[in-house]
Amino acid sequence: MTAVFCENAADRSAETWEKQLAPFDRLEFVISDAAGGISKAVSQLAQARREDPRAPTLEHGLDVFHTTMEAQRVLTQHWRMTEAAWEKAEAADLEVARSKQQGIDARGLARAARAAWGRATASFEQTERLEAAWGRARAALDLFRADGQLNDRSRARAEIAEAVEELTGAEWSKVRNFLNDPRSLSFLDRMQRRLELTEPRAEWREAMAWHWWLLHRRVVCSGPLMRLVRAVGRDRELDEEERASFDRVSAVLEDTFRASSAVECMNSVLRMQQSRHKQMTQPMLDLKRLYWNCHEFRGGPRKKACPYQVLGLDLPTFDFWTVLQTDPRQLTQRLSTAQNAE
Repeated sequence: MTAVFCENAADRSAETWEKQLAPFDRLEFVISDAAGGISKAVSQLAQARREDPRAPTLEHGLDVFHTTMEAQRVLTQHWRMTEAAWEKAEAADLEVARSKQQGIDARGLARAARAAWGRATASFEQTERLEAAWGRARAALDLFRADGQLNDRSRARAEIAEAVEELTGAEWSKVRNFLNDPRSLSFLDRMQRRLELTEPRAEWREAMAWHWWLLHRRVVCSGPLMRLVRAVGRDRELDEEERASFDRVSAVLEDTFRASSAVECMNSVLRMQQSRHKQMTQPMLDLKRLYWNCHEFRGGPRKKACPYQVLGLDLPTFDFWTVLQTDPRQLTQRLSTAQNAE
């Protein structure tokens, strides 16, 4: 969650991104939106890595956040159209009732009201189908299946293929492109490889992943027998060997990312500034970045820790104002001393 750099660049071309990413020579996995500049830059860096046998492989994953945001935008449009159709149908019923009260022949209005309700009902049912289809696609982008088994590309791809059949229309084209992009499931490939390395025994790997799922997810049970089975799987004490295996599997699952969360969180800080000022200067970006990296999280797994602390930096203090007023040479020396000690 640390914002390492935040550059006020002239453009977002591949050349600009490649220049920014080049110093990260041990980078293994990039998560971003589908913008052409960063996509091309990562592709070029990955190609250069393949030509150097000593360099680590570089993979690119598509940010699930942007897929979800776009799908929610389209669904909101459909629900608004459904609400409008429903309101028209209710208004047509009021016209029928008003005409009857006044002794006016309302048979024509009644036919119009029935037609309006038919359109409203069809719109409602269609929007429900779209929401269910998107829910199925979104579930395919999770680390686990609904039954607690680890997800993988083949299963996720099959679920997405069936869901996309329902997401028709030009308004869904962007979502379909995101879902059909192979990079959307790159995090699953990486997760599976890392799990196999850290726990080669398939049955142990699956059992420990299921145990992690029971501990970290709200699981809805279909019956008392299933509740009992899952309670035993969740609460039973692990022996020393099982605990070691679980810790290894847990470390991989907790370190599997599907979205560029640090970037989006940093954007929320920057947008508050942009709403008040027309320009965003580089010194202001640096100030906002320092603020973000020094502020404590209020909840979640990083509660009461700031990004710099989670990253493992050894600073005299993590208070924003104190760090801001500290001599940069003193901080540099402190970090260099800590690195040499390691």
